[in-house]
Amino acid sequence: MGRVAFRLTAPIVREHPLQKQIASTLTIEIAPPGKVSRFGVCWWSIDHANYAGEVPGVRIGRGVVAGIPDTFVLFRGLAYVIEIKAEDGVLSDAQRSIIAAVLASGGRAGVCRDATEVLACLDAWDIPRNRRVREPI
Repeated sequence: MGRVAFRLTAPIVREHPLQKQIASTLTIEIAPPGKVSRFGVCWWSIDHANYAGEVPGVRIGRGVVAGIPDTFVLFRGLAYVIEIKAEDGVLSDAQRSIIAAVLASGGRAGVCRDATEVLACLDAWDIPRNRRVREPI
């Protein structure tokens, strides 16, 4: 009987630590959340953990729906949303629906798995940033 080779694999970083990393990166690259950068860019994260809660109707009655992306960026009157997913994460039906609505209304949407991918989205969307974070080679 042959031996099974030991294979060391890195743990998957869950969404909460990823969101903290990305918030730190956006603070460096754009401005603190809720503040306008010198380029006219504003961003913030949306906390909707435990969406259903104990009384789900309260949130729904206030317009809080399932699938809202994690990060919102505003530049020149256009909405850019970013859904943060762990390496093994997949979009829910509600997230796909909200992203489709953002795209249909003229906004932009991205799904990112780390800060490097978020910066790539900002660059692809021509959103100006400070370029202080070193990008991997």
